[in-house]
This record gives sequence, C-alpha cells and structure tokens, in this order.
Amino acid sequence: MSVLKLKLDQDQLVDDFFESTYLVGIVSPVRDYQLCWQVNRELGYRFKVNNTLEINLTKNNRHFHFTVYEDRENIKSVSHYLYNNHCKAEFLMPELKHIDYLWLIKGNYYQVDDIKKLIDQVRKLEFVQLVSIVDIKDLRNRMNLIF
Repeated sequence: MSVLKLKLDQDQLVDDFFESTYLVGIVSPVRDYQLCWQVNRELGYRFKVNNTLEINLTKNNRHFHFTVYEDRENIKSVSHYLYNNHCKAEFLMPELKHIDYLWLIKGNYYQVDDIKKLIDQVRKLEFVQLVSIVDIKDLRNRMNLIF
C-alpha cells in the first residue's frame, strides 16, 4: 500500500491570505495597548487583544511572542489586525525595523482612497510619529504575518 504525501503550497497560502489586503506601517513610541486605546477612542475602532492570534517565533533557541489586536467590521466584511512589530529587540518583520506597528486591513470593502483617509486620520493622533502604506509584495517575511 502506497502512502500519498501532500505538500502545503506556502506561496499559494501567502497569496490567499494577502488577497484584498492593505498594510499600514505605524511609528509610535507608546505601548501597543496605549496606541489601540487612542485609535479606539479617537477613530471609533474596537481593537482588542486576541491571544489566539498571537504570533510565536523562535530564533536562536529564544521564543518571541508578538501581540495581535483585532477589530471586525461585520457589516463591511472587513477585519483589522494591529501587529506589534517588536518583542525583546526582535522583529516580526526584520525588513521593517523602523516600524513599530503594522495595521493589516483585510476585506474587499476598502479602496486605496479609503486607506489614504485612514492614514491621514492616524497621522493626526497624538502618539503617532509616522504612518505609511507598506507594499506587501516587497516583504520577504510575509509568512510571519499569517496566523
């Protein structure tokens, strides 16, 4: 009896996960919960930490846990995820060391103009120093964002 082996196509998994998504990089010196509190208060979001989405990486026999906050807009079928890019001097996305947080917007509702408006709103927040769109295709470690 022969055994059929199935191989997971990681490239297809990554492409499927990032279909209809936008990624925004945020530079802010405050803790993740403080940033989420301000985004929730000033912009009307409902970000909450989701421990089931926490991303765990192991590098050089050390374990790192990257917090993920989540907000869902059920009416628009859109999910928002705010990733902490730092953990104990390690980075979730090493190619974005200058970025503190990554805001992933997943769903078909928002268009580029909507994302630009969101960036303008986030840029006005007290604790935010820089906000910009990140091109997902340019990231080598995109797999790290998949939970």
